[in-house]
Amino acid sequence: MKKIKYLILILFGFYSCDSFLEVKPTGEIVNDKLFETAEGFEEALYGSYSFLAREPLYGQNLSYYIMDIAGQYFYNDWSSHWSRHLCTYDYKHMDVRPKLDTVWTTMYKGISYVNNILGNLSKKDSTTFRLYDLYKGEALGLRAFMHFELLRLYAESYLKAPNTRGIPYYEKYSYEVAPFETVKDAYEKVIRDFKEAERLLAKHGEYFDRNDEQAGGFVLDRVIHMNLYAVQALLARVYWEMGDLEKAKDYALSVINCGFFKLEEKTDVEDIMNGVISNKETIWGIYSEEFPTFTRRTMYASGGDYSLDVKSGYEDIYNEDKEGFDYRQDKWFQVLGDYEATGLRCMKIVDRYKVKQASRPVAKLSGLNMIRLPELHYIVAEYYLRMDDQDNATKYFDPVLRSRGLNGFAGREGMKLNLKHINNERRKELVCEGQWFFMMKHYEMTAYDNITDQTFQPSSAIYVWPIPDSEFEYRD
Repeated sequence: MKKIKYLILILFGFYSCDSFLEVKPTGEIVNDKLFETAEGFEEALYGSYSFLAREPLYGQNLSYYIMDIAGQYFYNDWSSHWSRHLCTYDYKHMDVRPKLDTVWTTMYKGISYVNNILGNLSKKDSTTFRLYDLYKGEALGLRAFMHFELLRLYAESYLKAPNTRGIPYYEKYSYEVAPFETVKDAYEKVIRDFKEAERLLAKHGEYFDRNDEQAGGFVLDRVIHMNLYAVQALLARVYWEMGDLEKAKDYALSVINCGFFKLEEKTDVEDIMNGVISNKETIWGIYSEEFPTFTRRTMYASGGDYSLDVKSGYEDIYNEDKEGFDYRQDKWFQVLGDYEATGLRCMKIVDRYKVKQASRPVAKLSGLNMIRLPELHYIVAEYYLRMDDQDNATKYFDPVLRSRGLNGFAGREGMKLNLKHINNERRKELVCEGQWFFMMKHYEMTAYDNITDQTFQPSSAIYVWPIPDSEFEYRD
């Protein structure tokens, strides 16, 4: 793991990600000289991952910030703070709309960078570079992922309205404006790109040994790359969104059974992802030294403009269906009292060791977790529940409960596992990961803001973000 940190520092020291990802004037193409060597393609891919880890995307907005405010976990205690308007889904508010617009424009900028990589790869023969298939597979996986995220935010749910307007799907790096696809057609392109990525990464012979110190360079620490298992896990998420639970289950099981991932011990829940990438559960994460700084000022420090407070009633979430001692509630939510943090704070993703200026006992990569093993267990359990197979449903659901300190459903008399139980666990487990809002949208749940005591019925006004007006300026 030390090797990858050193490698990234070397790469970004001599050719910083900003050199590749800086905002370009209209009409200017990134210099193709970067793509003359394998190292150049690797630098560009590292730059694309780094771009995703910035604050407008997963470094803040799309993980624990905008997404989890909309998911009714957090708010800012200042009565005039913009988060109050987001909690009530006032997307047109002058302080909210620019934040949503920034997500759209920034994500498409990231897509353009990846398309530039793919366009330059297409000019090379597949035998030019030893890791050609790896480069192309990762880039295609990133392109699919970014379009999929935009679809989930700015379009109707696939289950609700597959033939309505979706998003533009950009497949090349150019100045041409791509047409809007329907939701259904855009999903088909997402799946196409993911499946081609899966084929290429499997063809390369995916490598995923977290402890092999002999591995070096680009194949070290595959967890911070769009690796084969990340693609399969994301395909499980895509098919789940589409309502194809059988295919979602198959992909989820392929990752669960691959042998490279396992659930954490309940006593290690505190350090699963507090500013670091889990050594056991994370299937794909993004390396970032800045991420703990972002989360410190937002989730740890209290009283500032960036600070997010935990909404009252969070205990009710963790006490529902509770049998046993839930280590998540105990370790992730704590009442603090020091010069920087006072009152109840959500500490799940805060790097406590950096806050205390102490050394972490187990070496871990600094960064954020994009998809973890528990989500796949929930998908498989849901599939078997739909098949009225309680035994297999609890077989895949209970291990997550036990890894968090709770008793499984298999031994509970007079209580059968149901979808409400699974969704309650999703809500508990996925705080600070930006996923609960998507669960609400998928199941068309009502939303409740306990600050204003308002209940919002499921509708497009809540679950479909407005596309920036600028997107339509140059269209017919």
